[in-house]
Amino acid sequence: MHVEVVSAEKSLLSGEATELSARALDGEIGILPGHQPALVALDIGPVKVTFDDGHTERVAVHNGFLFVGRDKVIILADTAELASEIDRARAEAEVKRLEQKLSEGEDASMRTSLAKQRLRVDVAASS
Repeated sequence: MHVEVVSAEKSLLSGEATELSARALDGEIGILPGHQPALVALDIGPVKVTFDDGHTERVAVHNGFLFVGRDKVIILADTAELASEIDRARAEAEVKRLEQKLSEGEDASMRTSLAKQRLRVDVAASS
């Protein structure tokens, strides 16, 4: 199946894949060739794509949609980063900064930012 991962800024991945997994709003979803057509809302979470040649790419996706067609899967993300493009040290520093700020008071937008930074750290660590 052909897989494309696109964010608002750029196209991140495009190629033939054997498997894709992502985090939907209601849980994890796995896509294999021949999957039924679907349109799925994505949460903040990792996307893992296994390509035909066996290599795997991980992407940090911050919300978006997953479209499954006959022979094509497209992820259209609000924001997305390849594991290889994430500055892990910077993300870890941002996690610490946000955790400190949250310890001083509750803020929903800070919690979302913290979840995004933790995802970036996790995806970068897995590459």
